Amino acid sequence: MRILFQLAVVLALALFPAVSWSQTSTSPAETTTPEAPATDTSGVLAEAAVLPETLTMVEAGLYVLRLANVSPRDGRFDVDMWLWFRWSGTDARPHETFELANGIINSRSETEILNDSGVNYATVRVQGTIFHDFDVRRYPLDNHVILIELEDASLEDKFMQYIADSATALDPEVVVSGWKVGLIQPRVESHRYPTDYGYRTDTDGASAYSRLIVPISLDRTSYGPLFKSFWISLLSVVLGLLTFLVKSDDLDARFGMGVGAVFAASANAFVISDSLPKTTIVTLAEQINLIAVGVIFLTVFISIWSLRLRYAERDEASLRLDRIALVSTSLLYLVLNIAVLTFDLSW
Repeated sequence: MRILFQLAVVLALALFPAVSWSQTSTSPAETTTPEAPATDTSGVLAEAAVLPETLTMVEAGLYVLRLANVSPRDGRFDVDMWLWFRWSGTDARPHETFELANGIINSRSETEILNDSGVNYATVRVQGTIFHDFDVRRYPLDNHVILIELEDASLEDKFMQYIADSATALDPEVVVSGWKVGLIQPRVESHRYPTDYGYRTDTDGASAYSRLIVPISLDRTSYGPLFKSFWISLLSVVLGLLTFLVKSDDLDARFGMGVGAVFAASANAFVISDSLPKTTIVTLAEQINLIAVGVIFLTVFISIWSLRLRYAERDEASLRLDRIALVSTSLLYLVLNIAVLTFDLSW
């Protein structure tokens, strides 16, 4: 029995290390930590565009087909034109990314890029509305230089710059009522914006874009607009001056004509204001109308003076005053109008 017990103990001691080893040891596959799957930690989308590394020069021009709805009162005009672009390389697509810097594009035609003797060429027809701050100080004898400004919406001038094409022109059928239309030499400027639009890479808190500027002159061709605007005021002044030919004690005729002339000139002021934008400047039109109203008020004042002379039984003095007033007031009206037409007295 003892021998059997001793054999059992020896067998147990012999088997225990093998069991312990099998329980504590693991295979290399079980001890090796699996590699984490590869992930993109940059946070940039795969389709995100990359800015070019080279500068692309783009020759751009336009052909104006029509100018319409030129409105100094609303500060805008409509343009219908063809634009074209010529460039080399694949870093820019100016026919797709251009915009009207001082207006909005209402419609544009579809286009494709053509190979023009090894140069990319694309042309687009555009209808747009341009916003312009018209200088109306000399209205209705006002001349203007309106601008069509083209700018790329994507690339700064360190990546893309315009070159003004010498073929830029106006169609001979371009007509703006009341003005003679002319093209001024196009130019290119770098327009700087005091913002980086949130793009932080390689900026100094600002951005600059190449801008093609095409100036168009509008010059008055005659004094017709002046006469159309002020014939009522002129007639009112003449009516006020004619009161000096009526005896001052004829109250109905003498003062009725003067008061009627004041109301006519005042009504013309509302017509003029409706043709002008809201402005704090006293324009040429308003100056001429103020002169008319002032002269008519002067005739009424002199009529009261002449009437008082009549009441004082100084008839000869009253007649002499009327004759002097007719000549002097007429001359005063002419001199004041010549002054405002000759010199810019707006304020």
